[in-house]
Amino acid sequence: MLKHVGKQGDKRVAVIFREVPDETHMALVVYPDQLQQNLHDDLMNAIQSPKGQEARNLGEALHSIRGSNGDTILNTIHKNAFMKKVRTQDIIMLPRPNQPGVRLDEINKIINDLDTGSKAAQDMAKLDAQAGLADPDKNAAAVQAAAQIAGKPSDSGVLSDSVLAEKLVEQANQMKVQMQSLENEINRLMTEAAELNPELAPKKRRGRPAKANA
Repeated sequence: MLKHVGKQGDKRVAVIFREVPDETHMALVVYPDQLQQNLHDDLMNAIQSPKGQEARNLGEALHSIRGSNGDTILNTIHKNAFMKKVRTQDIIMLPRPNQPGVRLDEINKIINDLDTGSKAAQDMAKLDAQAGLADPDKNAAAVQAAAQIAGKPSDSGVLSDSVLAEKLVEQANQMKVQMQSLENEINRLMTEAAELNPELAPKKRRGRPAKANA
C-alpha cells in the first residue's frame, strides 16, 4: 500500500496536503510527471520512504526531507510554485495498484470522523447515498485506506461481511421508506389534479363480459 498518491483525470498526482485551511474542499497537490527528473525522483523517493508513509500529510515529511539540491523538498516545490489547489472530489486516491480508487473527499470525511471519535463504519451508508461509494468492496477499501492515512488501525483491516450486510439492509430499508413516501405523494397529487380537472382522473378499465352459460 502506498499513501499520498492518486490521479486527477488522467494526471498522476502526489497529495501534499489533504485539505487547505479554511478551504477543506480543496487539496494541495503536485504533478510528478511535470517535474524535472531530479526533483521527480526526490519526491517519489520521499513518498516511498518510511517517513513519507508514516506522515499524516506528505507535506509534513517533505518539510524535513532534503532533495538532491540540498534544500527541503517542500521548500523547493513551494518556491517554484509546483503545488496546485485542486478540489478533493476530483482526486482519486490509489493506495493499491490495480485496485479501485477512493475519492479524497470521502477519505477526508472518514478521517475527520475518526478524529472526532465517530465510527467510520457507521457513516458508510450515508456516504453511499451522498458521496458516491457504491459497493461493499469500495466501502471496505475506503475504511482501510482512511485508517492507514490517519495512522490508526481499523478494527479488522476491512469491514466484516456481517457489518456490510447490516449496512446494506439498513440502506435498503431506508430506500423502501423513501419510495413509500414518494408513492403517497404521487397519489395525493394525482387526486388533487383529478379534483381540479376530472378529465385527468385515471380511467377505469372495463372488465370482460361474463361468458354466457351454454
